[in-house]
Formats: sequence, structure tokens, C-alpha cells
Amino acid sequence: MKHWHRKFLAIGMLTGLGLSAAVPTGRVVATGVGVAVYESELDAAYRRYVMAQATLGVDVSPLVEKAIQKQLLNDLIMQRLLDRRAQAGDRTKAEADAGKQYNELKSTFLTDDAFRLHLESKGMTLAVFRKQLRIELLADTVARRELQSRVQAKESDLLKFFNDRNAKGQWNVPEQAKVAEVFISLVDPSTNLRLNPDARASKQALAAKVFAKAAAGIDFKQLVKQFSENPLTKQVAGELVLVAGQVEAKVEKSVLALKVNQICPPVESEQGFHIVKMLEHKPARKKPYAEVRNDIREYLQAEAYGKALPIYFKQLKKESSVRVLLAD
Repeated sequence: MKHWHRKFLAIGMLTGLGLSAAVPTGRVVATGVGVAVYESELDAAYRRYVMAQATLGVDVSPLVEKAIQKQLLNDLIMQRLLDRRAQAGDRTKAEADAGKQYNELKSTFLTDDAFRLHLESKGMTLAVFRKQLRIELLADTVARRELQSRVQAKESDLLKFFNDRNAKGQWNVPEQAKVAEVFISLVDPSTNLRLNPDARASKQALAAKVFAKAAAGIDFKQLVKQFSENPLTKQVAGELVLVAGQVEAKVEKSVLALKVNQICPPVESEQGFHIVKMLEHKPARKKPYAEVRNDIREYLQAEAYGKALPIYFKQLKKESSVRVLLAD
């Protein structure tokens, strides 16, 4: 169900969609049994949407204002219809999930003030944001419970999906190796051009020197620290994962031929010389059904939710005699 929540509700977590004023005012723009949405609530939601887009550097065109308002109004209606169907357990779960998500999001900011300012830039206070989380997660919980029986994937469906995709090679995992590398660059970092012949010869001699030291038993991590010119891998002892088909053929051939703890002589690529030590080798394989079964179920159920939700929402609106009074 988490896919459905991201698709239909998580927008509100970031933009404040669906938030209503403390005391709704203005004309009613949607009504039904137990449901009423006021113009002030829709206006507030639209303002928050525009502010959220502005923080991303996007100006909302007046040409799409009506279309956006219709979607926001639909969000408000859906949240209220689902709220009316909530059970006590739904509310308890939504409250707990909202607290967890609130803390998780807050933890991505360096300070509480930074988090507060982030929300304020989108037109929300901390309290309003927490309230919106509860509203959205309650809607998610209710819909998940009520649709669960409709979207369960049968074992035969899982197996069919597995076999169909297996025939297309989706479960193929290419050969790969975890290695440590000393990289000697043949590119001038200031111009991004290959070095001249004399400079390349000097780098080749350096690469040979590094390999000789490695072959003599000098600690490879120390050689990485002292000689490697790859600033990214140098910070992690030169470690990286090489996947078959994703590197130059001659580098791949030399590296994948190594045994664990074996070091290859310098291999030249367009970018430089690679002195590589094999740390772990994994042959190509196919993922078995047991390994991907849960992922397949989640995918198929998410797909089924996407198809069931519009029908479900249409049914709820019909049952509550919902009428949209928003002018075109």
C-alpha cells in the first residue's frame, strides 16, 4: 500500500494540499452526505501549492489554475470521505505512523529551526504539518484496509509474472566484483584532455612502480592512500564494485580474471591506469523465485491499487451523493 500512499497522498506532505482553515468561510464548493468543502479551504490549499512550487523555482501558470484546483478539491473530498469510514484502529495506526514520519523527515535537517523554516517556506507551521500527516495517513490506512481484499495477488499470478519476466532476462544478475583500485590518471584535470606523450610515459612508470610495491606485499590500502588519483574511491580505501558490461572491455577482462586477493598489472583505459586487487567475486546468476517473490507481490498489488482506487473513489462519492460546485 505504500506505493499508493506515495502516489496519491505524499504530495500533500510536501505541499500542504488538503489543509483547511480553522474556520471555513465562503461558499461551499463541494457537498455531500457528511461532506462539505468551503471556498476558503480550497483557496488555502491552492496558495500552499503555489508556494511549494515557488520553492522549487516553478511559477504556476494561471492557465492551469482551474485544473489544479479541481485536483486539490478532489483530494479534500477523498480525505473527508475516507475519514468518515475510519475505525478506531485506523486512527491509532495513523497517529503512530504520522509521528514516525514526522520524526524521520525532521531528522533529515541539521537543526529544528531549519526544518521549521523549510515548512514555513511552503506555507505550513509545524502543527499544521503534523495535522496534515495524520489526515493523509488516516486516508491511506482506511483505503488500504478496505481495498486489501480486492488487490491480493494469487500465487499463480506471482509465478506467471516471474516466468514471463524470466524469459526476458529480468532476473539475470551480471558477473560482478568488489575490488580495491589504485588509479593513475592520464587526463589533465585542469583541461580534461589526455596528457602529452611524455607525461603519459611518466604516469605509466608510476603505475608500474605501484604494482611492483603491491606485488612485494606492501599494504594495498596504503598504496591507495599514497598514489591513487581518484578522489572518490580514495576516501574508501579504493573500494568499488565492478559490474560486467559497465566498464571498458579490456579492464573488465583483466579484473574479472583475477582470483580473490590477486592483483593485476596496470591496465590502461582511456582515463588512466588501473592497478586492481580482487576482494570478492560473484559469478553471473539468475535470481530464484523465492528471492523476488515478495517484490513481485508488492509490484502487482501496487498496480492493482492504481486500477482499483479510481473505481473505489467513484463509488464513495456516489454513495455520499457528492456534488462539485466549483465553477469551470
